[in-house]
This record gives sequence, C-alpha cells and structure tokens, in this order.
Amino acid sequence: MSFLQILLRSLRRHRLSGALALLSTALGVALIVAVVSFREQSHRQFETEGMGVDAILAPRGSALQVVLNSLYHLDEMPGTLPWREYERVRQDELVVEAFPFATGHSYSGFRVNAVEPRFFARFEHRPGRGLSFAPEDGGQGRPFDARGEAVAGWAAARTLGLTVGQTFHPVHGVRAGDPPHAEDALRIVGIMAPTGTPHDRVLYIPLASFYTLGGHGETVARMADHPGEREISGVYLRLRHIRGGALHPGIQQLKYEVNRRPAVQLVVPNEVLPQLLDIIGWADRVLFLLGTLVIGLGGAFLFVVLVTALREQRRDLALLRMLGAGRKTVFGLILAQALLLSLGSAILGLAAGHAVIAWGSQAVAQETGLRFSEGFLSTADVWTIPAMLVLGAVAGLFPAVQAYRMDVLEGLRA
Repeated sequence: MSFLQILLRSLRRHRLSGALALLSTALGVALIVAVVSFREQSHRQFETEGMGVDAILAPRGSALQVVLNSLYHLDEMPGTLPWREYERVRQDELVVEAFPFATGHSYSGFRVNAVEPRFFARFEHRPGRGLSFAPEDGGQGRPFDARGEAVAGWAAARTLGLTVGQTFHPVHGVRAGDPPHAEDALRIVGIMAPTGTPHDRVLYIPLASFYTLGGHGETVARMADHPGEREISGVYLRLRHIRGGALHPGIQQLKYEVNRRPAVQLVVPNEVLPQLLDIIGWADRVLFLLGTLVIGLGGAFLFVVLVTALREQRRDLALLRMLGAGRKTVFGLILAQALLLSLGSAILGLAAGHAVIAWGSQAVAQETGLRFSEGFLSTADVWTIPAMLVLGAVAGLFPAVQAYRMDVLEGLRA
C-alpha cells in the first residue's frame, strides 16, 4: 500500500471527525477574515472619507457628533450657527471652498439636507472626483436650480424607488413619528451617480427651500431672501494644501482663531476619526478574539483526531515499515494529514469569510452608505494559509513523533 493510499484511507476512515475539525476551524478562519476585512476597509474609508472636506465649521458641541452628522449623515448637529460666521471664515486665505449646509429633515429614513446649487459643481467627495449626474457614470437628470426641486443620492433613490419627476414630502425631523411637511411637495430633478460614500444616502434640497418649508414660521421663512439673517447647521471647508497633499500648517492658527469665538468651532475630521475608530474598535477586538478561540478549539479537535487516527492505524503503519518505509515516511504521513486538513480549513474559511463580506456589505451599505468589497485583500487573507499550515504542523507534530518512535512489532500486535 502506497503512502498516498494510506493517507486517503485514513482520511476516509475518519471522515466524520476530520470534517468536524475542518469545519470548526474554517468557521474561526471565516470570522477572522470577515472581521479583519471589514475593519481595514472601514478604517480606510473613515480615514479618506473626509479628504474632500478638510474641516467643518460647526456650532459648539461634540466634535464627534459634528463629524457623524456632516460626513456620515448620522446623529444630529448640536445646534446652528449664524450666516455671518460662514461669511467670515470663507474670506480666510486658507479657505479654497466653503459650502454651507442645513440638516434636520428626513424622508423615509433618509436624511434631507439643504445645500446651495454650486455644491454639485464644486464639491469633491474624493480628491479630484466631483459629483456627477452623467448617465455613463450611473446618474440621471440634473442638479436643482429652483426652490421646489430636489436631488437624490444614488442609494436613497434605489432603496426608495425614486425616479426623476417624482415628488416627495420631507419630514421635519430625523426620528420616526416626526411630522411631515404635508404642503411642501419637492420634485426630484436629478439622481447623483454612485460615489461609494454616505452622500449616496442623502436627498438634497436648495438651501433657500429649507427656510420656506411649512411650519418653520415667518422669521425662518424670511431667511430665504435675506441670507445675512440665516442660520445654518455647518459649512464644509476645503483648505489649501502644501506639497505632498498635507494640510497647510496654518490650519492650526485658523482653528485657534475660530474656536475663540463663543458660538462656533472648527472641526478637522482627521483629528476626530481616531476617536470614532476607538469607539467601534471594541467590537472588532471581541469578534477577533472569538474567531481566534474557535480556531484554537478547531486545532485542539484536529489534534485529537490525529491521535485517534494514529491509534487506529498502528497496524497499517507497522506493515508499511515492514515493507521498507522509513521512520521519516510514517512521520510525514501523519504530518501530511494534519497539513491537508488545515489547508482545507484555510481555503474553506477564506471562501466563507468573503461570502460573509459580500452578504454583510449589502446590509452595511443600506444602513450607513459605506461600501465594502468582497474582493478586498486584507492582511488576514495574506496570512491565513501560512498561519493555518503552522497550526496544522503544531497539531500534527506530537502524533507524528509518536508514529516515528513506534516499534514495528508492537504495531503488528495492535
């Protein structure tokens, strides 16, 4: 009987226990692969998402709350700021672009934010990449240019089934049960091409329309025609950069000057995002630890399977030795079983992990607008197969040594 025949025979004989060891280890691999991929992709998106927005002029309050609301369209702004603060900051020599915006409205679970028309012409969601309505990019229609018009982000339009020409009634608030502006019907004139950012999950209306929505009162309605009296939620700022793409060092002086004022603050997203990553990082660590524990249990199970297999095939190994096989051959036979099972676990775990990413990315995109790719190559993908082979070698080393030391006569009497 050849080396390969004995190897296959042993695997068939212990196919149930071997399959359980393989599946349990693969489950841990899949969990770790998915967690690491989601973590690395989310960190990369969080770190680059705000590159089109170097800073945010916002009302006093939580800087993290400001970033969540203005960039990711979650939570709420801590208040409002007067229009004169926008006028003041946009005149600073460091400011390249300034886009005022107003939040606080929604429609069927999606945010309805107010911006000026030039937002669609000048805003860059990533460096050098602006907002598009071109059909070849996946967009439809055009930007709004009148008060009764609106624009839908790609994901919002797709989820809600919105089409160009359709009307909707925005809700005064972002919570379930908030009252709608029943008398204000806004018409969709454009659907933005997908950007792969949270901006896909927003409906945009003209800033002037925001103030004239029913129920805001005469004082607020007056702001539509008198910009100097307006109150806004914040301002997206694109600032000067120096060589290498770094922000101009004068940003700290600008931040200091703005933060001295009582009603406003300057928030730099890249300074706040590490705080956000720390908050969500505990879930990564727990799932990673759970995956490691499952892999460890799978490795222990694999060890038991190999020890049991060694006891049951002692006679086969002794016969193999009688036919001229050396100690190294039987040592390699046991080790080969461990490596084969661990390699199978790695491959199955990688496939399952990327299937989880593909499934989970759809749910995450619907809830947050962040888009993940199952084709992303993470550090877990790179190290999974080598790590699992090492685990298999460790699990198979003791039974392989036992086979190496086995006495032929004792094996034949087994």
